Amino acid sequence: MKHPTPRRVAVLAGGYSGEAEISRKSAAMVLAHMDRELFVPVLIHIDVEGWWCVRPQDDQRVVVDQRTFSFATADGDRWTPELAFVIVHGTPGEDGILQRGLESAGIPHTTASSDTMALTFHKGQTNRALREAGLPVAASDEVDPDETWDNEHQESVLSRLGLPVFVKPNEAGSSLGISKVKRASELWPAVEAARAEEGGSVLVEANLEGREFSCGVIPNGAGGLQVLPVTEILTDNEFFDYAAKYEGQSQEITPAPLDGHDTAELQSITLRVYETLHLRGMARVDMMLVPGNTAHIIEINGVPGFSEASIVPKQAAAVGLNKRALVTRLLQAAAL
Repeated sequence: MKHPTPRRVAVLAGGYSGEAEISRKSAAMVLAHMDRELFVPVLIHIDVEGWWCVRPQDDQRVVVDQRTFSFATADGDRWTPELAFVIVHGTPGEDGILQRGLESAGIPHTTASSDTMALTFHKGQTNRALREAGLPVAASDEVDPDETWDNEHQESVLSRLGLPVFVKPNEAGSSLGISKVKRASELWPAVEAARAEEGGSVLVEANLEGREFSCGVIPNGAGGLQVLPVTEILTDNEFFDYAAKYEGQSQEITPAPLDGHDTAELQSITLRVYETLHLRGMARVDMMLVPGNTAHIIEINGVPGFSEASIVPKQAAAVGLNKRALVTRLLQAAAL
């Protein structure tokens, strides 16, 4: 039986944020598990100083055209991708910038549209969209980039949100720049620390007490969606921060030890979030199950990690889907 001609895939990795190293680890895993009978991948590095790749024909480092995602081959032609696997965490992979370029170039990709990615990268805007759809999120307030709160305004916010609160950059992933504030005197230093991380607006969010969970959604291979098993996240840290996520300071249990009702609720909310925000491909929703109350959404990840430490590949493995099959499914869904 004749196999179809393998499709050229640009695996986009790196980026301009503190998550670049995690992105490169994810990209290495994607490449290691990509079916070479179906796809011919090239790793494209997206760095502050420029875009580049190591040309497969002669192992030469060459510049990648940022408009067409292509590069000059050794024989003078151009290698242009037919598909893109976006595994850039943070900017420009989660904020819609890469997606806008791919859309302009007519290259299908593994993530949601540029508009959806721009929305979900901004925590405050995402919370507003979820509230409007009737989905549960924590109470919050926002600090504009150049805004200063006087004592009266700060007291008003804290009287509504209570203490402790979480202070987060609106546009940063992997828990970068996040602080848990327990005293009013700590609030503004935390806001300034969050601003220093990404330089934009800041979200001040009420604390939720409960158990933390994460749930992924992927294409089901038949034109629909598959909600994955729920993972419980346990950590001795104050919250699921960068060290907990990437430096082994957490325990993740998949499937989570929950009864059927709570599992179904978390999976239902995950699917509603995915559909409400028009996510595509592989996405993950982090939630807090508050005792005596419903689950609350605390984070949306439109480009989840794909490293050995990452949650979604482990959830897929729990239902018998290995990394190779997951990568294939994501690329085939992107091409539809």
